Amino acid sequence: MNNLPLVELVLAVFFVLIAVACYELLFVLPMRRRLLALDEQLQVLQRSMDSSAGLAGRVVSSERRIREQLGQVSDRLGKLELRGDTRSYEQAISLAAKGGETERLISYFGLSEGEASLVRLLHGRRPSSDGEPVR
Repeated sequence: MNNLPLVELVLAVFFVLIAVACYELLFVLPMRRRLLALDEQLQVLQRSMDSSAGLAGRVVSSERRIREQLGQVSDRLGKLELRGDTRSYEQAISLAAKGGETERLISYFGLSEGEASLVRLLHGRRPSSDGEPVR
């Protein structure tokens, strides 16, 4: 009879080992696989966030550079417009001094009617008292 408890003990240990193996196969192993898959996804997400952060930094620096260039272009355009306006006025003054009509100053140089009249009044030929135009 002494052998009977030993056999029962061995059988009990055997069934416990089988139960642990089944638990490992049914629950733990799938959880480990899922954890590994989640870890891989986390790493992919981390790399994606790192590259997005780098991209965001490049976008910000590009935006800053573009704004600076836009400012420079705006300054240049303003200077060119001023220079162009000056040339238009210089040319309008020259035409007015040669006796050009207000309508020609408006159509040739894009002056408003008030500007053309003022240029003509200040720089146009004036008739003298004997009928001859005097400058």
